[in-house]
Amino acid sequence: MNRIRHGFCEDQYTRGEPVLCDPIEMPFVGLVLCGALREDVRDAQGERRLFALTFAGELLSPLGPQRIGGQLSALEETVLLTCDRTGFDALVADIPHLRLNLLHLLQGQIAATHRWQTLLGRKSASERVASMLAWFHARHGGKDKLLLPVNRAELGQMSGLTLETVSRQIHALKKAGVIAVPQPTHIHVLDADALHALTGDAPARRAA
Repeated sequence: MNRIRHGFCEDQYTRGEPVLCDPIEMPFVGLVLCGALREDVRDAQGERRLFALTFAGELLSPLGPQRIGGQLSALEETVLLTCDRTGFDALVADIPHLRLNLLHLLQGQIAATHRWQTLLGRKSASERVASMLAWFHARHGGKDKLLLPVNRAELGQMSGLTLETVSRQIHALKKAGVIAVPQPTHIHVLDADALHALTGDAPARRAA
């Protein structure tokens, strides 16, 4: 592990700070050690839109922030480990299974995203919002107090719901005592079991 850490560059970012990644010098591997990153891209109309969220223990999106007009920034205090292709190849020479570990991690993230999108399309509005919040809760390591990395409109875009519907469902969860929203950007999960039960896939989660 010490050999791997010495082969990577470690950079710290404060909340809202942009991650400076030159498209030509993009790291071959980017791993979030702690915190969270948000990547935005410009759509056909020139508006910035959410492209990806990366949490602790996850790799940067496979395409990386290399699209024209893309912007990568820290959502909170974040530590990012990066390694270029030459450095990674040198590490693999010493640790052959490292390349396979990287492939498995990427495959796992892609499979999880595909499975998530498939399941989300089968759920009711209340189950979708509960699922999104439970997903963020899990990706924050199950902490009761967590950063909400998207606003209500973006949460609607991700779940296929209108802003008004998302707001109603969040209000319902607050009224039921499942969550508290002390700030628009933060959520306190007061009853994690109830939140997961409302996702519609609690039995499968318990079986796992």
